[in-house]
Amino acid sequence: MGHVRLGLLPRSKAWKEVVGLIAAGADVSQVANATITAAENAFSFVMNDIGYTEAVWLMTQLAIAAKKTDILAHLDSVGISLPSDATLTDVTTSISEALDRATDASGKRSDLGELAGRALVGAVADALSPKLHTLFPSDPDTMRAALSTLGKQKEFGELSRSFFARLANESLQYFLSKNLNTNLGEGMRFATMNQKAQFDSALTTHTREASLIVETFSAGWFSKHRFEESGVISRKSSDGFAGYALKKMTDELKAGARSDAR
Repeated sequence: MGHVRLGLLPRSKAWKEVVGLIAAGADVSQVANATITAAENAFSFVMNDIGYTEAVWLMTQLAIAAKKTDILAHLDSVGISLPSDATLTDVTTSISEALDRATDASGKRSDLGELAGRALVGAVADALSPKLHTLFPSDPDTMRAALSTLGKQKEFGELSRSFFARLANESLQYFLSKNLNTNLGEGMRFATMNQKAQFDSALTTHTREASLIVETFSAGWFSKHRFEESGVISRKSSDGFAGYALKKMTDELKAGARSDAR
């Protein structure tokens, strides 16, 4: 489980191709390499970031809660307090509030921590929305049923993949903006909304494809640790997972960048 390798994953959008959409007038290779290096350097410090580790912890606890007799009680015990008739907005808002309390208590806020929080909220919304059919389900059992699916091995792998794909996407956007002017308008990097949308789509595709390695690893990790820890996952285990999964994602992004150079 810890040594999953899928070989060189295919990319329908190569990293240099993605950067090429934004790097007009700049050296594409230089910008591409600088951005991957900046992301790698930032991710090397992220394990000390309470925003990131708390986001991963809450993701594991959403999955653990799914198999509890009282889902809402377990979520409440980790800071996600929901009413009995919770809506999707209630869930995402409560997750954001739990993350805010954790970072406020630590006294340490960071850009990467904020990106991790947004990534988790987006991933949870993506996972639950298809099962609810509406933002405001009228039947309380509908939300409980949707939440209960997050405890399946396959579902956790998909949730984790969505989280890390979003985190990588927003992080690369962040570091590209440091290297290039990414504003929209005449005389700016993007002259039209269509150009900006084309770039965003290419970057989303690239990070989504790179995150496949994390989905495979996460599913196996979750099943193994939930069994070994008798139906719970400790913070120590969660922190270990957070570090290793992020390393896998970073290595996959680097591998994709290296393959572009061949």
